[in-house]
Amino acid sequence: MKTLFALRNSFDRRTTALLSLATFCFIITWQFSIYWLIPLNIILAISACCAKHNHTHCPTFRTRAMNRLFDLWLTLLSGSSSTGIRVAHQVRHHSHNQSAEDFVRTSLVTQIPAAAALIRYVPSVIRESWSHTTEDFNNIRRKKLRHALWQERILLWCFIVLLLWQNAALFLWVFGIPWVIAQWFLIAMNLPQHDGLDEQCEWNHSRNVIGTWSNWIFLNNGFHTAHHARPALHWSALPAWHEEHVAPHIDHQLNHSSLMQFWLAWWQQRNHAS
Repeated sequence: MKTLFALRNSFDRRTTALLSLATFCFIITWQFSIYWLIPLNIILAISACCAKHNHTHCPTFRTRAMNRLFDLWLTLLSGSSSTGIRVAHQVRHHSHNQSAEDFVRTSLVTQIPAAAALIRYVPSVIRESWSHTTEDFNNIRRKKLRHALWQERILLWCFIVLLLWQNAALFLWVFGIPWVIAQWFLIAMNLPQHDGLDEQCEWNHSRNVIGTWSNWIFLNNGFHTAHHARPALHWSALPAWHEEHVAPHIDHQLNHSSLMQFWLAWWQQRNHAS
């Protein structure tokens, strides 16, 4: 039993604790209509999206069975398939960063002010992703991955239909809003992370958030340069790798102490450039 639930890295106790808290908050918000918990649900849904991203690159558990259950858990907490993003993210974004193959390339919203870029970017990414759905699906050659994808989609849609049938308005508040905002936030983060930077440069292709609080709750999602350099590196090791390998070479203006500073720096640069 201990082997079944064994984590590959002890730092993922934080991951499972955050996801357990998210599950608890979603359940009690639904059960007792506690609307003031929705902002917390949004933050925890973003954490779930970050956990799904990390799990895609570095499986969380030692056993295949637990990793499969973890995929399903993450699907319900984030509102989208865990397997479905693997090909697009790992191949299109990491292997073809900012090229025409990259579905989150910043050139989707060139030469417009920051506010307009934010409004247009996420729909443009979704449209770009859908346009490659068939091609990306065909790239999932392993039957187990195809089955996993459909299992997650069926589970998610059954979950959505069941809760809509029980209370449609409450479902939209408790699950719909946190899911949409979390997905929007994680997709939108790609814009300030890469916009206006040199994708050919080994170190200056990404902006980073190196502050403690947001990286604690979002599982070091801010260390983007280090993640691109070592995608399979466990998220807990990213700060040390950044300090040793990235910090000596990167333009220090691309490292930000907080999410607020990160967004403001990009906002000012985008508006100045447009």
